[in-house]
Amino acid sequence: MAYNSRGRFPQGQQFVTYHNGSGVATTSRRTEEPSTPFGDGSIGTPLWSASESPADISRRAINQLPDISAASSGSFFTTYDIPPGYDGPFHRSVTLDYVLVFRGIVTLTMEDGSQVTLAEGDTVVQQGTMHKWSNQEDSWARMVTVMVSAHPPVVAGREMQPHWPY
Repeated sequence: MAYNSRGRFPQGQQFVTYHNGSGVATTSRRTEEPSTPFGDGSIGTPLWSASESPADISRRAINQLPDISAASSGSFFTTYDIPPGYDGPFHRSVTLDYVLVFRGIVTLTMEDGSQVTLAEGDTVVQQGTMHKWSNQEDSWARMVTVMVSAHPPVVAGREMQPHWPY
């Protein structure tokens, strides 16, 4: 089911700090990144990525386009907007994810059926597990996520693989 994006939160400004040619610290405003609507009505807005870890911060990469594939060897920073009434699919990335519920209320459902309701300010450390997100409220929710490269989890001798049904 497709959702209308009206009522979702505006994307804030983004600033990046760096050293200028003289070695003096400064900042620059980045242009707004385009949002990516997923077919299920949720919307991702990539903010930044680094293709390696540790990241090479000696070069000025202000105009670099964020790429989610960077999370497999580096990191990926994004917002994820979830429409009212949303019930997403189960999925897994082979990453260590730091998730902050920035606006609204969301429900995290795990593969075993356990659920946690998260409100603004709540956080989740997602360790490559199968999970899904839902928003049973009547207003949009926004999560902020940093995905960091990780070794695939091995459980009972089996290496867990990514699963992206999007």
